[in-house]
Amino acid sequence: MEKQEISRLMERGLYGGIVGLMYAIINLGHSWEMMIVTSTIGFSIGFFTGLLDQWLFNTRLRRQKFIVVLFVRSTAFLVVIILTLVLVAGIYTAISNRMGIIELMESQILVGWVTEGDFAYIVFYSMVVLLVLQFVTLVSRLLGPNVLLNYLLGRYHTPKEEERIFMFVDLRSSTTIAEMLGPMNWHRFLNDFFFDLAKPIRRYRGEIYQYVGDEVVISWPKDVGVKNLNCIKCFFSILTRIESKRDRYLKKYGYEPVFKAGYHVGTVIVGEIGDYKRDIVFHGDTVNTASRIQVECNNYDRRLLLSNTLLDLLELKGQYVSEYITKIQLRGKEEVLELYSLDPVEMMDRVL
Repeated sequence: MEKQEISRLMERGLYGGIVGLMYAIINLGHSWEMMIVTSTIGFSIGFFTGLLDQWLFNTRLRRQKFIVVLFVRSTAFLVVIILTLVLVAGIYTAISNRMGIIELMESQILVGWVTEGDFAYIVFYSMVVLLVLQFVTLVSRLLGPNVLLNYLLGRYHTPKEEERIFMFVDLRSSTTIAEMLGPMNWHRFLNDFFFDLAKPIRRYRGEIYQYVGDEVVISWPKDVGVKNLNCIKCFFSILTRIESKRDRYLKKYGYEPVFKAGYHVGTVIVGEIGDYKRDIVFHGDTVNTASRIQVECNNYDRRLLLSNTLLDLLELKGQYVSEYITKIQLRGKEEVLELYSLDPVEMMDRVL
C-alpha cells in the first residue's frame, strides 16, 4: 500500500473519530471513558470502510452503476459498523468488568446491550453519517474532485483569477483507430483509457477539467503542480500504467493507446457559467496555449512538450533531462514561447 493511500485511510479514520467524539458529547455527557470508546469506534469504522473502498469499490466495483455501488456499499458498511461496535464494545466491557471474553458472553451483558441498549441507535447514527458521506463521494466522482465542494461554498460564483498548470493529453491516430473499431468499441477503448488515467492523476493531485473527444484536460493550481514535480510525474506515471496494460489493450482491441501531452502555466479566470446546466470553467490564453503546445507534439514527433514558462518553475533535481525543441508565436500575440521536451534521467542513461 502506498504512503498516500495510508495517509488517506488515517485521515478518514480521524474524521470518523471526530464523529464518534461528537456522538459522545451530545448523547453521553462528558465521560472521558465514553469519549475514548466512541472515538475508537468512529476511527475504526472510518478506517475500515476506507480500506474497503480501496480494496473493493475503487477497483472491482468502480465501473458499476451508481445504484448498484450505493446498495453494495451500504450493505458492506452496515456489516463493518455492526462488527466494529460489537468488537470495541465487547473489549471495553470486558476490561471495565475485568472479565474474559468467554465469561463476558456467558454473562449476557453484551447480548443485552445489543438487544436492549443503544446499539440500534448507534448503528442508525453511523449509517446515516456514512450514507450522506458516500452519496457526496459518488456525486463528487460524477462532477469531478472539488467541484461539488466549490459549488456548495460558492467559491467561483464570482469569477476569480488563478495561476494554473494545464496538461492536454491526446491520443495519436485516434481517427484511424475509431474507424477500425467502430463506434461502440471506440467508446469502450476511450473509456478504458480514461479509467486507466484516473489513478496517476489522483496520485499526483491533478484535477480532470474536461474530456473533449479523445482528449482529456488536466489541471493543477500552480503551487500544487510544481511541488514535487507533480504535474510532470503524472504524465510519466500514466505512461508507465498504460504500458503495463499494453497486452490487455492489444488482446481486447488490437490497438494500444499512444498519446502525447502539452503543458503550459499562467493566469486564468475561473468561474461558474450557465443557468439550466451550470459548470465551473477556465478562460484565458493559458488554456489555448497548452492546447496549441500539445498539437506541436505531432510536428516534432515528441510525446511531451512544455513551455519555457513552466520549465522555469520546475526544479528537476536531476530526475529529468530537458531538451530545447523550437519556438512558437501565438496567433495574434507578440509573445514567443520556447518549447522543451522532458525525459527521465534513467531513460536517457539507457539510451546512452
